[in-house]
Amino acid sequence: MMCISEIMQDIRVKLLVVIVAISAATTFSASESAVFIERIDSFSGDDLGLDGAELSPNRSLVLAYGVDSKVILFSSEDPAQIIEMPSIGQESLNDAGFHPGGKSAIIVGDNGTILRYSDLDKSLTVADNNGLEGYNLSSVTWNPSGSWAYIGSDEGEIWRFRSSGDGGSEIHPLNGTEGIGPITSIDCSLDSSLCVVSTSYSGIAVIQRDHSMNWIGGFSTNWFDLECSDLIPSCIVISAEILGTVELDPSNPEESTVGGVEIVGIDGIFTGISILEENRFLISLAPFSIIEHDMEDNATYPWLGNLDVSQRSVQLSGESVVYTWGTGSDSGWILTDRGSFASFHPLNETSQDSMFSNIVLLGVILAISGMIITFFMSISDIGKGKQRNIRRKGKKLKERRRKR
Repeated sequence: MMCISEIMQDIRVKLLVVIVAISAATTFSASESAVFIERIDSFSGDDLGLDGAELSPNRSLVLAYGVDSKVILFSSEDPAQIIEMPSIGQESLNDAGFHPGGKSAIIVGDNGTILRYSDLDKSLTVADNNGLEGYNLSSVTWNPSGSWAYIGSDEGEIWRFRSSGDGGSEIHPLNGTEGIGPITSIDCSLDSSLCVVSTSYSGIAVIQRDHSMNWIGGFSTNWFDLECSDLIPSCIVISAEILGTVELDPSNPEESTVGGVEIVGIDGIFTGISILEENRFLISLAPFSIIEHDMEDNATYPWLGNLDVSQRSVQLSGESVVYTWGTGSDSGWILTDRGSFASFHPLNETSQDSMFSNIVLLGVILAISGMIITFFMSISDIGKGKQRNIRRKGKKLKERRRKR
């Protein structure tokens, strides 16, 4: 029987071999894009300072938000079709979440800012924050039933929020957040009725239907963003270089698991995730590029490379992707921090066929290495309980923007 040290040495050797293989595969395949950029346009203004956006449940509208309480509502099929929104306040807005019914949305930001969008009259109003002044609200999402919205902050707090019948609001803090770092993202899985929380170095948590929380792992990683599937009980979570998967256990939420793979050889760091369709996700990188992750196949593929973007538009290639959304199986739009939007469409079949042998190898290698790194994440408690003053990616973008 091998001793523990021999087992660990064997694993290290296998991991090194896989990482070297990944580097070769990703560098080789990332040189080609699966889609091309067709139309490029922008909203009025030089630098809008957008931080993100949210697609409505019926996929007809996109709600973008950013610095100086900037809110832009536009058509998902043609972003040039804008619905004017009033300017309310001067705080930076950090996240938005549509109600599952699609008739309203909550937008949150710095200093306890909570705005409410109503689709009935296309209005934007200030919601009662019930004493959250001073908190920088970083994330928001509605639970699957639409009965409560979960709001997270840079200070590590999470509340459940909803409007009350008297025109005010109900806000209750969740237990189990004591001593944790900034909340970077919250999203919910319709399939499991569970919600997932990502943090900076404090791990990944699952919120149950009764609003109780279970911390399930990933304590040593600075998670940036997450997105859950509506079809299967799984979520994708990212750090700068790690692509993680949260496997939810609806029967025993505390038994849910976190695994991850470090992707080597890609030119850039991860910055955000959006759903393309069903179980296909688009992961944006800085500098400007995008990769695709297929959750069902557990495979990652090149999508749009920075070189191809710069050949189309040098200016666009220097901007930061804040959101992507699909309008077809392989078509959609990209939104940047400066307010540019660009449509993408698939290359012809000949070009796609030439890429097939490259991306299949990449997908297989990532799946194998993911199993190995999942083992390391499951036995490592490095960083557990640590508090670090690291803000979400949107804050860093805003800080760089102010220095321009």
